[in-house]
Amino acid sequence: MASASGGGRRLLRDVARGRPVDGDRLAGYLRRAAARQDRVRVEGARCTGPVDLTHARLAAHLELVDCVFDGGLRLDGAVLDSLDLTGSRLAALVADGIRVDGDLVLRGVRTAFPPSAVVPLSDPGTSSGDRVEAVRRVRDQEGEAPVRLVAARVEGDVVLEDAVLGGPGPWTLFAPRLTVGGSLRARAVRTPGALYLRDARVGHSVLLDGARVGAVDATNLRCDGGFYADWGFVCPGPVRLRGAEVAGIVTFHDALLTAPSGVAVLTRLRTARLRIDFRAPPAGGVGLRDARVGSCVDAPGSWPAAGALDVEGFGYDRIAATEPVGVRERLRWLARDTGATAGSFEQLAQSYQRAGEERSARLVRLARERRIRVSERLPGRMWGALQDVLFGYGYAPGRAFGWLVALVGAGSLWFATHEQTPVRRGAREWDAVLYALDLVVPFAGLGQRAAWDPAGADRAVAVTLMFAGWLLATAVIAGASRTLGRH
Repeated sequence: MASASGGGRRLLRDVARGRPVDGDRLAGYLRRAAARQDRVRVEGARCTGPVDLTHARLAAHLELVDCVFDGGLRLDGAVLDSLDLTGSRLAALVADGIRVDGDLVLRGVRTAFPPSAVVPLSDPGTSSGDRVEAVRRVRDQEGEAPVRLVAARVEGDVVLEDAVLGGPGPWTLFAPRLTVGGSLRARAVRTPGALYLRDARVGHSVLLDGARVGAVDATNLRCDGGFYADWGFVCPGPVRLRGAEVAGIVTFHDALLTAPSGVAVLTRLRTARLRIDFRAPPAGGVGLRDARVGSCVDAPGSWPAAGALDVEGFGYDRIAATEPVGVRERLRWLARDTGATAGSFEQLAQSYQRAGEERSARLVRLARERRIRVSERLPGRMWGALQDVLFGYGYAPGRAFGWLVALVGAGSLWFATHEQTPVRRGAREWDAVLYALDLVVPFAGLGQRAAWDPAGADRAVAVTLMFAGWLLATAVIAGASRTLGRH
């Protein structure tokens, strides 16, 4: 590293003696030093007034460690090899359009003292009529935040680990269209405000494990690795991954989405693996409408309350839990989406079928038919209830056989003590079982019905058995047609 000029040496002596330095003076030194050196380090400086490096081209690794920038640091449109602000305190960092060839390190950075309470998000959005939150896109000029990285490009990592960010508005990191070649590392970051990462592109992973943030808006995020909001991640506001595409995994393992509005908005998410086993049920629920994942893992202890789950259009190849969950428990999970339609049940049935669990798939499809029945008119509900009782909508064939045996048995017992008068004498020998079977089964063709002439109560019993038989046969045919048609 080349030696500093006379003015530079005086500035470094003032810094070493703890004297405040003017922001313009420090900016001038950094521009001159970066032209001569490949690494410029300033440690412990206290700058009064803004340090303005707008559109500066600094072909050096800048290390401004443990400094205090009372007037903030401006780097709009600047081009740097790398920037390390570890341990520094800033009124604000404004770096819209910055280009960094290496890492942007904000480890342990402190901005304005955060307020004691969580700052609510402005413009929380309205319902689109499809139970989907519609949030207005924030314009760049509206995003006041202590750290601004609008349309910034960092070829390495953006490191926010252990940072404490605070400011007067709802956003503390405002970085729409941020491009990161490596990872966005924000482990254990502390902020009462929200992180705005809408339309961001991350080459590897977004790491928020152990972070405590007011909210996250990562709508339309594109990430080639994983999104890790786990291992102690705490958020009292919405975490929005609407329309995000994450190649690896999205995980909320051991996360807490607390009051007042902790909700995971994962509508239209695309990822290979989704893990949503929260430490406790989210205060605001989980929205998975139209999401598509390869596999989904959850936990019964973290399922949202009834009405706080939205799985309409949620597609998955496999669904599992961190502990054994039977099909009836999984149906109770599905019932927590009070607006779930037949498609949600069919999706669950298909996942069981792909796993070779045919019996579980049949139980889910039976529940599907029962859900459909609720929305039908009275005649449809009555006919559906009858099919359910007689045949389980085609998914309980043993029940139909049981009814057949019961009807034939009851008829046999009755006619065993009520021998009938033959239509023609000597035509055939009386057999109560065959007679009852011929009455109950419409297409038996045993010739018993035409051979005997019941009267009085016997006629009433015969007609009842015939009617029950036709009803059972109709239900069986309807259920079988539905099942075959679906397959």
